[in-house]
Amino acid sequence: MLISFLVACASMKEQAIEQAMDKIWNQGDLTVIDAAYTPELAAEVKRFVVDNRALYPDIHINIDNTIVKDDWFVTQWTVNGTHRDLKRPVKLSGVSIRRYEGGKFVEETMVYDLKSVYDQLGFRVIPPVGTSPFDGVSPAANQVVSPVIDTSSFPAASALAVSKTTTVA
Repeated sequence: MLISFLVACASMKEQAIEQAMDKIWNQGDLTVIDAAYTPELAAEVKRFVVDNRALYPDIHINIDNTIVKDDWFVTQWTVNGTHRDLKRPVKLSGVSIRRYEGGKFVEETMVYDLKSVYDQLGFRVIPPVGTSPFDGVSPAANQVVSPVIDTSSFPAASALAVSKTTTVA
């Protein structure tokens, strides 16, 4: 009896977070953010959602899996959308880890592969010097290597703000 009660409670929390993410991302209901997050964190989350919904007007999130343990909510998700300027589709999978305290989310970390987004949009990104133990030397040819970002396919500066990882504590 106790186990079925605990499973039911966890299931209710999972459903609640999945419904909230649907309302926020798929329906654009920002009032859910105010209800679910502390004011400080809500401002960051709203900005992130608004920016991404503007860049990907047809954005759609699918919740693939949700795990609830104590005050922690882990959500595995997949996002699909078409970039507004480039008209290229993007599919991105990631994980959000949220901590719940006092009736609100007080912390959120999102983990995803931003380079895959750039690749899908057709950008060529080469890391800047100073980020690798091999910087300055090409192991194959012993030639000096300089950082390059090919911006020839950028139609507008807004394309640079594809998405970002947000960690707010």
